[in-house]
Amino acid sequence: MPLIAFILLAVLCLALFGFACACLSDHPMQALEGALSAIPALPALIEVWPVALLALFAAGAFLSAKTLARAPSEAALQCFRL
Repeated sequence: MPLIAFILLAVLCLALFGFACACLSDHPMQALEGALSAIPALPALIEVWPVALLALFAAGAFLSAKTLARAPSEAALQCFRL
């Protein structure tokens, strides 16, 4: 089995085990009520979306700058000319 498949399978099994421990020890509705009661404490969407979009664009700009910096030189591309 490839290493990445083993790691993904291990993470999946760990997540399922954690879900089973968290949800099966209490009544299922208690877990649902606990999750729903946390919603009013979350920040408003108007506060979350600008930060998320800013992070998305900053990450995109950072990754595209790294990609452009690694562009191959003209000498390296000479081997592909006919």
